[in-house]
Amino acid sequence: MADWQDTLPLWAGAWAAVRGQSSVPEGSGVVTAQTGEHAHPEYILAWPGSDADGAADAVSQQPGAVLTLVTADPAAAAGYAAARGLASVDIAVLLTAPTNELNTRLDLPENAELAQAPLELYDLVEISVFDHPVASGRIRIEDGLAFIGGVQTDTPESGGSFEAAVLAALADEAYVHGADTLYTVLGPGQVAAYTASGWTVAAHVISLNAPA
Repeated sequence: MADWQDTLPLWAGAWAAVRGQSSVPEGSGVVTAQTGEHAHPEYILAWPGSDADGAADAVSQQPGAVLTLVTADPAAAAGYAAARGLASVDIAVLLTAPTNELNTRLDLPENAELAQAPLELYDLVEISVFDHPVASGRIRIEDGLAFIGGVQTDTPESGGSFEAAVLAALADEAYVHGADTLYTVLGPGQVAAYTASGWTVAAHVISLNAPA
């Protein structure tokens, strides 16, 4: 079994946290939910897996609920879900990297400052220029691994350098706290830039729900 499968309840719960969601373990996966009156659950599971059938049935009976399958065979997983009346709503990629193999040298652009803040669900890293936030990222550390998410930049002309600085700061925080492995989930268009800097594609991520 691949490492991402063994540790799915940990990194999936951390993924929920950096998205501002709570989560609870359920079977071999986790169930997450946004806060609020009309929040809908998301079931995150490895596929194939023993708990997928029950989660698929639950999602098909809950309007707005989402089934997220993490798999090495996205075409087969999509076929499995379609046979149960579920349709794809998002496609992403799970990437992983050894923390100590990433470049954590922090090259901040001129006039930029870095700040870090521990919040309830995740730690926030933010870069500001003249006290104006221009880039940020989130990290959640769980028992030897860390999940990075929410990386964004507000200045397209300098976005690459700011994003690299945010990622370096997040990787350094993971290393300091003993997280040997990093995970993140990205859209397909972002994957090439990350693999070029030392990340590896671990699996594909398909999110599905029951059509209205």
